[in-house]
Amino acid sequence: MIKQMLQGVVAMLIIGMGIIGCSSSDESKSATTRRYVKVERLGKAQSAEELIFHGQLKEKKEVSVAFKVGGQVYNMLVDEGDYVTKEQVIARIDPRDYKIRLQSAKAQFEQASGEYTRYKELYNKNKLPINTLEKLEAGYLAAKSAYESAENALADTELKAPFNGYIYRKQTNNFENVAPGQPIYALLDVSHLEVLFSLPESKVNKAKSFSQITIDVANAGAYNVPANVLSVNEKANGNDMFDVRLMVNNQLDNGLKPGMSAKVRIQLKAADRAGVVVPVESVFYKEQKAYVWVFDEASSTVSSRAVKVNKLENNGHLSVSSGLTGNEYVVTAGVYSLTESQAVRILENTNLL
Repeated sequence: MIKQMLQGVVAMLIIGMGIIGCSSSDESKSATTRRYVKVERLGKAQSAEELIFHGQLKEKKEVSVAFKVGGQVYNMLVDEGDYVTKEQVIARIDPRDYKIRLQSAKAQFEQASGEYTRYKELYNKNKLPINTLEKLEAGYLAAKSAYESAENALADTELKAPFNGYIYRKQTNNFENVAPGQPIYALLDVSHLEVLFSLPESKVNKAKSFSQITIDVANAGAYNVPANVLSVNEKANGNDMFDVRLMVNNQLDNGLKPGMSAKVRIQLKAADRAGVVVPVESVFYKEQKAYVWVFDEASSTVSSRAVKVNKLENNGHLSVSSGLTGNEYVVTAGVYSLTESQAVRILENTNLL
C-alpha cells in the first residue's frame, strides 16, 4: 500500500517537472526569437538641388580718367597697381597759363562789376535809360561767367580720382602734351567684384529661386564667399546660354582680384513634397514590391508596410510618395530576418526622440 502511494507521488513529480520544463523551454524560445533592432525616425522629403558653374571675377567698373583741360603733363603721381582714394590728386598739368587767364578774367570781372554797380545807382535815380543798364548788366554777367570758367579751368589742372580703386593702366607720361578728354589712367572700381557666368536655358527660370550663392576662388584661398544676383540677361547669347552677373562684397585683404577663375555654387530653394524619406537600408523587397518594417512602441513589435519609392535623394535616403506619414519609426538593419508581428527590442544607442 505504501509502495503504491510512493509510486504515485513520484509519477506526479515527474509530470510536474515535465510541465515546468516545457514552460521554461517556451520562455527560452520566446526570448531567443525577440530580436534586437535599430530604428530611425522618418522625416519629410526636401527637394534641394545644387548647381555648379564656372565663371570669372571682374571689377565693378573700369573708367578712363582724363583731364577736362589740355596742356603739358608735368606731375604723374601714381603708377600701375597703386591703390588710390576718392578725390586723391593723381596727376597735374602745368598750371601757369591757366593762372594768367584767371588773373585776366578776374580783372575784367571786377571792372565790369564796378561799372554795373555805379550805373545801376544812376538808373535808380532816373538818370540812366534802361537799355544802357541792360547792356552793362550783360557785360557784367559775361565777365562773371568768364571768371568762374577760368577758376574751374585752373582747378581742373589737377586730376583727381573719382572713386576708390586701383590704377590698372597708365596711358601717358610726364612732359607729354594732352588734349581735353584724352585718357591718362584706367582706374578699376573694386568696391565690389562681379562674377560672370552663363546659365543654360533649362535653368534660367530658376534664377529667382536661388536660396544661396557662394563662390570658391582656389587661387586666392577663398571658399564659400557669399554672392548675390545682380542681373540675368533676358536674351540668350550665341551659345544659347543666358549671361548672369553676381556681386561679391570685396575686402582689400581677401586676395580676390579681377580676372581670377571662380567656381559658382548655387543652392535652389528646398520645397516640401507630399512624401517622406527613408534610409536606403530600411527598404526590402518581396514579390517585386517595396516594404519597410514599422516599429510599434506600444507593443514592441514590427509590421511590414508597402511603400512606393520615388528616387534616391542627395543625402543617401529614398523619397517615398505613399505608405508612410513621416511620423513612424522604421527598422534600418536586418530587415530580411524579421517576420510579421515579431516582438523586438531596440538597441540602447538608438535615438527614439
